Amino acid sequence: MSTIHDYLNRLRIIDGHEHLATPQIRQRENHDFFRLMHYLDSDMITAGMERGALSGRGISDEEKATVFLKYWERTSNTTYARMLRTAMKDLYGFDDWTVQGILDVNEKVKAATHDPDWYEKVLSDKSGIDLAFTLIQTTNLGYERFRPILFLDFTFKLRTWKDIREVLNNAGMNAHSLSGYLDAVDALLHRYKREGMVATKLGHAYWRSLACSKPTFQEAEAVFNRLMGCTLEDGLSQLETVPLQDYLIHFIIQRSIAYELPIQIHTGHHETSVSSNGNILPHSNVALLLPLLAEYEEADFVLLHCGFPYHSQYLSIVKNYPNVYADFTWIYVISPTAGKQILHQMIEMVPQTKIQGFGGDYNHIEGTYAHLKLTRNLVADVLTEKVQEGALTEKEALTFADRIFRDNLIDLYKLDPKDFPKR
Repeated sequence: MSTIHDYLNRLRIIDGHEHLATPQIRQRENHDFFRLMHYLDSDMITAGMERGALSGRGISDEEKATVFLKYWERTSNTTYARMLRTAMKDLYGFDDWTVQGILDVNEKVKAATHDPDWYEKVLSDKSGIDLAFTLIQTTNLGYERFRPILFLDFTFKLRTWKDIREVLNNAGMNAHSLSGYLDAVDALLHRYKREGMVATKLGHAYWRSLACSKPTFQEAEAVFNRLMGCTLEDGLSQLETVPLQDYLIHFIIQRSIAYELPIQIHTGHHETSVSSNGNILPHSNVALLLPLLAEYEEADFVLLHCGFPYHSQYLSIVKNYPNVYADFTWIYVISPTAGKQILHQMIEMVPQTKIQGFGGDYNHIEGTYAHLKLTRNLVADVLTEKVQEGALTEKEALTFADRIFRDNLIDLYKLDPKDFPKR
């Protein structure tokens, strides 16, 4: 093993993007083997499995195992499947892909779910993660290794009066005008920041275009007033509410700047388990963000997933805009080959202080473990190749690893370096 590989295998990581449930939520919901599908569920769906086939309550575990194996045979070639295989073997000693084998490991997963030390064993001891940012709609995480990031889509995906009321209730406020509603959204952001939120998240690429116009307050107010005049059952279409959505996106960016919160934005690939293929992929092309990136020079935009499959435009944008940061969340399990290619180009094009190297993007810690194991090896391979071709010295390669896996996140998210000393 090379010095670079050995160094990366020992390096403690700050994980910039997850969807992990807290230990308490996982225990309350009694997560089992079939709750560990996440991204693999998407591959199984596109291979013909009915949506929800592994989550229905009216089906026995043995029936679920039979369904799983049918579609496992169809999808076991993908990296999503490889991650499940890695996690099951390394963390549970499991390699018996039969109905009985799955039933046996299912009991082990449920036992792990209720093990109070399981998160520490997997995230800290096995994975080497010091801190993880997880997207979950609460700031009450109850786990010291997590920091919250909250989706803000619910504040601007407004189609009915009830959507407005939900935001106002969360803020503990009442309002009858757009101005009052803006005060409520601002109050939420202020509270979330005070309670530990390290960034805002915009995930609208999954349900609309990233393109954002600049409507006037009056144009947005007209839509808001129409929504306020609707009955509980009535609402407006997506097209009718775009002026209000766009105005609120600008407002959230402005207030994120005021609270010194980086803004994470989903770009690129849609996962069918999330979108149900309900959005149009070109709507998530990172180039559609250019007007916003140009307007808000003082913002810190973290563009997730390397924009894949629009990564060529992504590389140029991250290279040229001082307020834009690259983020490799998810990309390595979409395609390790594409991830390596993008990292090679990123090293050649983008200042190293603008690159965030890892986010597992999983909703279970077993997936995070497997993804990080893959990422360490792939990044070490790329850095070794760069050293061999003379593009980097070995010392520069190790410094680069420190930056993308630790230092850049400490700086951008304003963490206290004393809390995360190198070990």
